[in-house]
Amino acid sequence: MVKLNSLKIGSLGDIVFINLSYMNKKSIIVILLLLIVIGYIVLRFVLFRTPTVSGLKITAQPQVNIFLDDKLVGKTPFENKYASGEYTLKLIPIEDQSFPVSSWQGKIKLNPSVLTFVNRDLGQSELRSGGEILTLDKIPLNETQLNVFSHPDAAKIIIDGIEKGITPLVLDDLEEGEHDVAVTSLGFIGRTQRVQLTSGYKLTVDFQLALSESQEASPSPTIQPESVSEVQIKRPYIVIKETETGFLRVRSGPSKTSTETAQVNPGTKYPFLEEKEGWYKIIYQEGKEGWISSRYADKKE
Repeated sequence: MVKLNSLKIGSLGDIVFINLSYMNKKSIIVILLLLIVIGYIVLRFVLFRTPTVSGLKITAQPQVNIFLDDKLVGKTPFENKYASGEYTLKLIPIEDQSFPVSSWQGKIKLNPSVLTFVNRDLGQSELRSGGEILTLDKIPLNETQLNVFSHPDAAKIIIDGIEKGITPLVLDDLEEGEHDVAVTSLGFIGRTQRVQLTSGYKLTVDFQLALSESQEASPSPTIQPESVSEVQIKRPYIVIKETETGFLRVRSGPSKTSTETAQVNPGTKYPFLEEKEGWYKIIYQEGKEGWISSRYADKKE
């Protein structure tokens, strides 16, 4: 009985040992196979991955040389594909122009698998130049979205002949398809661009408005420097900085949507009254107060 029991126990022990060994080998094989598969996937991703491609189209009047990150890539009209990302774009007029033309430089963003469009109408100075940049972005919602910006801001936006507001503005109630987008601002040459809205994408249109010839030749701000009392202004006071337009708008409230009440010239000083985020309140004429953008003004304590 003892021998038989020993045999059974020993046999059972052998069976257990064999099963455990078999299970360990099987687990090791499975793990090795998983590691091989993961390694193959990672290797394929690293070695054979292709960068995301974006489209870039550029037009300009007059014809210009195109520099992308300080590298000459061609002349207008131009269209090519590049890896997505942010680039520095320079447009340099060709040397044989019959009249002086200003160059242009700016940052552009190329988003994956979509086209970025740049159009410039170059004038004799930066203020006399205009254009637009159109950029597409994928959005999670299955809807169309249009973002409109302008320089200068607070320009009137007209979509398909209907006034929609002032820049900057986001519109998400437009139907998919083609639309005419126009922006206008007093003293500037308005611009119009036909756009294509696509479901699932946000289209951003950034307009640059050129100063009109009459405005640049003879600025006519409503408030002249001598409008303020000649008495020495006590601190704190505000000094108006140089602006793109040659003047700074005074508004009835601390908002771009507030009514324009006057215009003041760079270099002039005005008594300081109050400050809100991005805005200074000043006395711009005897008995008259208004708000100006702090971006174009220095506060002297």
